[in-house]
Amino acid sequence: MSDYKIQFKIDGQVVTEEQIHDVELSRYHKVFKEFGEKQIPLQMNGQEYKVEDALEMSLEEAKELLAQSKEAVGKQGMLDYYKDELLRADHMWEDIADRADDSKPMKQAIVEVETENISLIQFMLFNMSLAKENDLYLPSKIHPEHYYFEAGKGGTQTIVETFGMYKDPSYLHLVPGKGVARPIKPDADTDMVMIGKTLLAHNMKDTKIIGMHQFKGKQNGLHVKLGVFLPASAPDEILEGHKWHLMVEFNNGLHIAKDKKPNWWQNLILPLAVKKMAKEFEE
Repeated sequence: MSDYKIQFKIDGQVVTEEQIHDVELSRYHKVFKEFGEKQIPLQMNGQEYKVEDALEMSLEEAKELLAQSKEAVGKQGMLDYYKDELLRADHMWEDIADRADDSKPMKQAIVEVETENISLIQFMLFNMSLAKENDLYLPSKIHPEHYYFEAGKGGTQTIVETFGMYKDPSYLHLVPGKGVARPIKPDADTDMVMIGKTLLAHNMKDTKIIGMHQFKGKQNGLHVKLGVFLPASAPDEILEGHKWHLMVEFNNGLHIAKDKKPNWWQNLILPLAVKKMAKEFEE
């Protein structure tokens, strides 16, 4: 029996890891088929694979094959292969933003995750490793529909992902922001709120997407209320799909985080960093 626990809930209902893995594998199959249509090579450990072979793989094999394939293509290569899709997604988000009514409440996709024996410090170390490695391999292992990743200064990220598992991959620039208005009031038991806005990477136009995660204190683990907020002009399917995107992404991230072992310096300095972030994101 494992000495850690990860549990996801949507609207108070527990979502099992088996359910998450089923959705995850279905998205791998989607991306493998895209690679076949675009004639992007599928390769692992020096060997090339056909799409039919990839579709028969286990989830773990599929993860490794796609991660190595993306890394071999490279960041610019992925942008080139998906340039038409990125343009269509730009137009979609521009339309959503142009039709947004700021006087209306935002639609929300909220997922709760709770862990035992996986700490916030360990999760921070995982995020730090993402930024340090700054490649396509690790982001692909976290979610198959992460096509591009670039860590920037000040905690910014430039990504390509199929946001909400809806239509085309989107080319987005994520900016953490102290000045971003909170779309909802944080829960009374929230210790720290992290919030940020999302821009189109091509032209830095505001998509009106806001990310707001609430971190809640727990003695022996982690409790986070993951939140993504879109204007009322956005299709409901994006919100529903993004709940599953978040669960796949954070489930994989937490499984990696559980093996991170902070040293004495990290145990000293990272809690101070958490307190500093909590203060910076206060209104």
